[in-house]
Amino acid sequence: MNRCYLGDSYDAVKRLWQQVLADNAPLYAEPRFIPIELQPDFTRLTGIPILSNQHSAHFSILNDPDTGIRLPGESNQSVALSHTSTAAILDQLRQRRPSCIITFDQSHYRHIKLKQDEQRLAKMRSLSDGGGFSFYYVSHAPFLFAFSTITALQEIRELLLSTGIPESRFETCVN
Repeated sequence: MNRCYLGDSYDAVKRLWQQVLADNAPLYAEPRFIPIELQPDFTRLTGIPILSNQHSAHFSILNDPDTGIRLPGESNQSVALSHTSTAAILDQLRQRRPSCIITFDQSHYRHIKLKQDEQRLAKMRSLSDGGGFSFYYVSHAPFLFAFSTITALQEIRELLLSTGIPESRFETCVN
């Protein structure tokens, strides 16, 4: 997270995720994407505390890279604050065992012949190949939702639909 992005409309969507998940699997922000000096402002704005070892048994993680998720097999994008990878998301699912991982993802490659929806599908397939389950929330602020079980995916998807989010906003990977 870069200070110049703090307070943009994407943060309003992050606050929505925090509010929707609060009773089911509270959302915590992955600290590696948010510089220490921005963490208090980020939490005040979004309502999402920074992830530590002290959290509820059922919890979710927000990955908030500046740009998003690298396309599997591509390596010309950094993985510092600007990007993450599907492999890193799979590692989080295995090591932290959250109910859900939500990752901001407006990353798309312009030089590749895949359209944006095909690139999102490639990322979901990469997670599926690694044993994960996922769907995208597609809008001006796209987010990838990742899970370790299909049951968790179904529960969170139903929870989001119950808020009135149209089903047409969700893309899934059907194998």
